[in-house]
Amino acid sequence: MQADISLVIHLSNKLFADPRRIRLLLAIEQTGSITRGARLADISYKTAWDAIDAMNTLAEQTIVERVAGGKGGGGAHLTVYGRRMLQLYQLLEQIQQKAFDVLQEDGLPLNSLLGAISRFSLQTSARNQLFGTVADRHTDGVLETITVLLGDQQTRVQVTITHGSGERLQLTPDKEVLVLIKARWLNVHHRPTTQENQFPVTISAITPGPAGSEILMQLANGEALCATLPPGDTGFTAGQSAWASFDAANALLASLN
Repeated sequence: MQADISLVIHLSNKLFADPRRIRLLLAIEQTGSITRGARLADISYKTAWDAIDAMNTLAEQTIVERVAGGKGGGGAHLTVYGRRMLQLYQLLEQIQQKAFDVLQEDGLPLNSLLGAISRFSLQTSARNQLFGTVADRHTDGVLETITVLLGDQQTRVQVTITHGSGERLQLTPDKEVLVLIKARWLNVHHRPTTQENQFPVTISAITPGPAGSEILMQLANGEALCATLPPGDTGFTAGQSAWASFDAANALLASLN
């Protein structure tokens, strides 16, 4: 759903940027002139100049720079900082729209920035993305074992990473993380085994192929998982209960710092 969401930014309790001022900046960038830019943005020259003066005063750096004199009578252009500010505003507009799109899916979290971003925006080659929080961090020399409590608040999985990665990700207790597992790293069993990181699933679909079979599964909380198995009869059928597992070393962690 395309929503009409207006982004307004205030600095020091004063208006800094809104859709009309952004249209003016785009017009100035396009025409190289405040006069022509104001005309293109359908506002008066005085309103345009007041807006530019206010933005230049409020910002840490100059947004619009005037060029006096010259054969063409001078002009104006956005500074590097101004263009970056314009790009940031446009990026924030996209984020607003993406965030509004989350409303369309009941299962997407609205109380976690990482959880929401991972669903409506983040795309990785790892088919399986499990959202959770850090429950424990155990260091054993160069390696660390990170215990993650998944979103169902019941299932715990362990991921092995280097100590350097743990420090870089700043993995403190209760920090939100994503556990990323490639489809070929996920194992599927008919019954529980002695392997680590295993949880019950329900087979939802099986797609056989010459290079192997793709198995789609669901956790009890509705999370979807995907695994690939070698060629041959998988021995599984849609609707069947099974168990999925992965090795602690066969997973990646992602977080927002």
